[in-house]
Amino acid sequence: MFPYLFSIQIAVSVSTTIIWPPEAKLRMKVPIERHVELFCDLPLEGFLAPVAYNLTLIIMSAAFGFLTRKLPENFNESWYIFISVCTTTFLWLVFLPSYFSTFYAYHQAALLAFCLLVNAVITLLCLYVPKIFAVYFVGEEKMTFLFDESSASTAYPSNIELSEI
Repeated sequence: MFPYLFSIQIAVSVSTTIIWPPEAKLRMKVPIERHVELFCDLPLEGFLAPVAYNLTLIIMSAAFGFLTRKLPENFNESWYIFISVCTTTFLWLVFLPSYFSTFYAYHQAALLAFCLLVNAVITLLCLYVPKIFAVYFVGEEKMTFLFDESSASTAYPSNIELSEI
């Protein structure tokens, strides 16, 4: 499934670059200041098409995470995926208006970099902190071990409450 989603993303990006090619332009925002910017003038359609595809994937992931949040033990990570996707959605919904209302091009680049870094940190925290917590703070007596003939043993934390620890 991942190669298909990845190839669709590449196709969308390449087609928008071919249809609406970016241009390097000089811009002087304030005529009385002696400040000229060299920036990449990408048409709005060329920017929004890949972002719309990414937002569609994020919203679909949020819907699946929400629908599977109460499934039994082996799907206990869906709640963390749902929280991660919801924070990503909120971050992008805050980012887009602020990106387009920013005055200078270097502020837009800094805002984009900050948004991507915060998104990565939140995703790592939401997905891996519960695993790290289980490794360091949940004893083996509270772990359920599942054995499969095709692979080695895998340990999954059983349904435990934080108050039990």
